[in-house]
Amino acid sequence: MEDNETKSIAIVESSGNADASVSEIVSNDTVMVKPQKTLEEQIAILKSRKLFIEDDTKAISILEQCNYYRLRGYYIHLQEKNSDDFKPGVSFGFVSALHDFDNELRILLLRLLLDIEVVARARIAYSVAHAWGPMGYRNLTYYGESCDQEKFMELMTRIDSDLANSRERFIDTYKKKYAGQFPIWVVVEVMSFGDLSKLYHLLPTELKKNIAKSYDCLDEALLTNWIQCAAMLRNLCAHNSRLYSRNIPTPITIEKEKQEHISKVTDGSFMVYPQTLFAYLLALRRISNDSIWNSFEHDFEHLIQKYDCFVELSRLGMPKQWKQFLFEK
Repeated sequence: MEDNETKSIAIVESSGNADASVSEIVSNDTVMVKPQKTLEEQIAILKSRKLFIEDDTKAISILEQCNYYRLRGYYIHLQEKNSDDFKPGVSFGFVSALHDFDNELRILLLRLLLDIEVVARARIAYSVAHAWGPMGYRNLTYYGESCDQEKFMELMTRIDSDLANSRERFIDTYKKKYAGQFPIWVVVEVMSFGDLSKLYHLLPTELKKNIAKSYDCLDEALLTNWIQCAAMLRNLCAHNSRLYSRNIPTPITIEKEKQEHISKVTDGSFMVYPQTLFAYLLALRRISNDSIWNSFEHDFEHLIQKYDCFVELSRLGMPKQWKQFLFEK
């Protein structure tokens, strides 16, 4: 062990700038970090940066429930360029409203994504079982020569771990009654959505095409990307990650026809960017059940109207004609 390379962390007082970037490594391999601040000090910092605080007591109550650093993600774009000062007229209530909007948005999306996940589990399990039999998913030769063997083995290892750690009663039944042999329709119910997307990705093209047909003749390459992205967005929502004013890590593929249609309607003034929520919604519309999507449509429109005074559509990657593109068949 190289003790001389071990770095220590020192809490140092900053000169009133609690949001300044963490200092670079200084002498003696010591890293300086910002000190903790009380709720009252956090309010004072925000006021010093020209944020209007309508009610100190209410603001402190909100900060007790919402980490100061978390809230920061909702106001960075409301600060002056190259400055910590807020733009004129920005209030704590405005920032809090953006946070509330984001919370409600994630809840709406989770309802939609959970249904997409359940349907994907059913369709993939059904197709794999009827093509290869109940245990065929474990046979590498079925996947074809182009299958990445390392990724296949990693997936099987994670599946085995999920099965071993599961507390579901039906898993206990299969352990006792079927000597631990788990058919594909059982496995898909314990594996993560992310691993389900990886399983679909590893399947041979013809089998992926058969599954894609159940999604209104969707192209299998699109479905591969869309299931992966749906899993990504579901995880962001489930872990309360911010969606407003951010790029989603995994770019989603946009149908060429849809991109061309949007460009035509907007006279070429708007481009769909693949890491925006709007781009994701265009794809999710195509793989959602109509009844679930119709419910989402209604609730999403109501949510946008509710926070109309606070939300900038562009920060969700949405054009002014968003309803036309999301709600059309």
